[in-house]
Amino acid sequence: MKKWVIYSSLFGMAGFGFFGCGGSGLSDAGGSLAEFNTVIFSSTGADVNPGIVPIVNAQTQQIPDFNPLKACVGDTNNNGRCDSDEDGCRTCADVPVGTPCDGGDFRTVCCAQVDRCVGTPTEWTITFNFKSTPLFDASGKPLPRPTSPVIIQGYTAVFNYSAGCPSLLPTSETKTVSAFVPAPSGGESTAQVSIKYSTQPFATSVNISNVCMTTTMISFRPPPGFSGVCNVNAVYNWTVMEQYTGKVKTVSVPVSFQIVPGAGTCVP
Repeated sequence: MKKWVIYSSLFGMAGFGFFGCGGSGLSDAGGSLAEFNTVIFSSTGADVNPGIVPIVNAQTQQIPDFNPLKACVGDTNNNGRCDSDEDGCRTCADVPVGTPCDGGDFRTVCCAQVDRCVGTPTEWTITFNFKSTPLFDASGKPLPRPTSPVIIQGYTAVFNYSAGCPSLLPTSETKTVSAFVPAPSGGESTAQVSIKYSTQPFATSVNISNVCMTTTMISFRPPPGFSGVCNVNAVYNWTVMEQYTGKVKTVSVPVSFQIVPGAGTCVP
């Protein structure tokens, strides 16, 4: 079994490399076959994992936040606030950022860990399953010539979306790859090509920053107005070539999955 993974540009990822394991989840049977001089190359369906894709996965995280009312300097009774009778008391909001406080450095006194709902983009993988079998003659016997490897050269995908899907989603995608499928051995040879997608490009990003944070955190949320289920129906037309003859044909594979607003333990 040969396996590859493609990081697709459809939702913002790019690249190509080897893939170590197959996907699981929603399965789409079907596709077409390509009959060459020595082999028949065909699709045995595609697996989508997960079959229901949340735009964001949200979890509660602790982040440092600014407490402007906390007493920084002049808190004579050490109760953490500036009382009316403490004329020289200054809160964290009253002093320049970084001012040493009576109880320690600025961030130790003026910052506290708070719970914040943070959303991250999700990924999903479509794994395409292929097989190559020897071409037989009319009597059902393999042809008396060597079988050829097949080169998967790439694909063009066409996407159709249901009503209510986020706007500005791509309607097509073309990708060039080079995946080698060996000549059939022991009856057939099989291969998997996986495409990995990310939801980041059509999620809305929000910067989380304050004087207590040394770096800006980015939280993602579904796009405004999207609250339902988006059904995606796609057809991937794979270009494949018989290596010995150079003949090129197309194998078509249908794929379906759903996009939903989000998952997790909170709402960003």
